[in-house]
Amino acid sequence: MPALADMPWLLDALLLLGGALAGFVNAIAGGGSALTLPLLMLTGMDAAVANGTNRVAVAVQAATATGTFHRKGVRPWRRAGRAALWALPGALIGALVAVRVSPAALEVLFGLLFLGLAVLMIRRPTWLVPDPSEAREPTGWSGPALFGVGVYGGLLQAGVGIPLLVVMVRGLGLDLVRGNAAKAALVLIYTGLILAVFGAAGQVQWRAGAVLAAGGVLGSTLGARAAVARGSDFIRKALFVALLLAGAKALGLFDLLGG
Repeated sequence: MPALADMPWLLDALLLLGGALAGFVNAIAGGGSALTLPLLMLTGMDAAVANGTNRVAVAVQAATATGTFHRKGVRPWRRAGRAALWALPGALIGALVAVRVSPAALEVLFGLLFLGLAVLMIRRPTWLVPDPSEAREPTGWSGPALFGVGVYGGLLQAGVGIPLLVVMVRGLGLDLVRGNAAKAALVLIYTGLILAVFGAAGQVQWRAGAVLAAGGVLGSTLGARAAVARGSDFIRKALFVALLLAGAKALGLFDLLGG
């Protein structure tokens, strides 16, 4: 039986499909990189190169989703710009660390965090519904939280949209639809910066990233439209599923199930 690496057409097909699925998930909640990072490593990349290559697709997906939200009239760009002032320095620090050390320990930490958030959503279904009395100005903790999420996004990216969406809703007072739009714009801003860091370190395979990104264009467009058309309840359910999948992947539970 021929090895997967000997069938480039099949690898491209898998990357296109994986990019589409990840783009859809990222546009409506987050965690799409939990799908694409293992897929890139399946092509023979080590974890460091997969981490860098994945950012090409992340940038394109974020640009596509941001453009779709803008055309649909969902434009919280002022809030996103303010959030970037905190998140960008963190993302740069995370990227500089990522090209030097393994993020395996953080995978475990954030896997536990994601599963904990999923449990919290079951116990408190209205947790991601911002209080109208708080929906005008950011809370005091939102800036440091954005910096911390930026560090993680620069370091690993997988699942970063989930805590980022939490900060957009609970910290910046945005509803889930506008929070998703602001999240996409912020990811676009910082990913453009940290791609330069990974590229300079030789940890980006541009062709594979472009194929993955091509699938992400379709997926992120459909996801952004679904977020606008179906509203907060749909996003909340999708977020719960994304939390479970990202948490299970980070903790290696899928590997255990596979024997």
